[in-house]
Amino acid sequence: MKWAFVPSCVLLLACVSCSGEGYDGEEIVTGPNHDVFVKSVSPYLERRCGTLDCHGTMGRPMRLFGAEGLRHPSGTDVTGGAATTEVEREANFTSVCDVDPEPMVAVTRDRGASAEKLLLVNKARGAEKHKGGKIVNKTDAGDRCILGWLRLAKPEQVDTDCKAALHMLD
Repeated sequence: MKWAFVPSCVLLLACVSCSGEGYDGEEIVTGPNHDVFVKSVSPYLERRCGTLDCHGTMGRPMRLFGAEGLRHPSGTDVTGGAATTEVEREANFTSVCDVDPEPMVAVTRDRGASAEKLLLVNKARGAEKHKGGKIVNKTDAGDRCILGWLRLAKPEQVDTDCKAALHMLD
């Protein structure tokens, strides 16, 4: 009975992370472009959503780490101190992918065609209940930053949109 359970556990674990290893040793990717997220999207989400009273707290399903919010437990940095670390941005990528894992797999497979079904998009737009309320308007720079990443837009365009969204927060 225990042996029948093990493959199910392995499959479940592979489905709930941004990447993992399949049965044949091939990497399974269940999230859009990692490098674009780390470089462009994470800085926007850290600043917009990663404050200590929002997603910058350990109790949130989508937890964000960053210089101005929650710091990763593996480090010694304090809020307001050193810049966001690579470890923190990696954790942010995993957290964003894992908050809505099955739809995120679908978004990755369909190259972003179903992106507007994700909790990430709908909560940000205020289309679903979100404690923080509506944080982006459809088609504004923040919305384009997130959707551009999900839809595999050119990295330069995602970066431009994310920087514009950050500038709007100043």
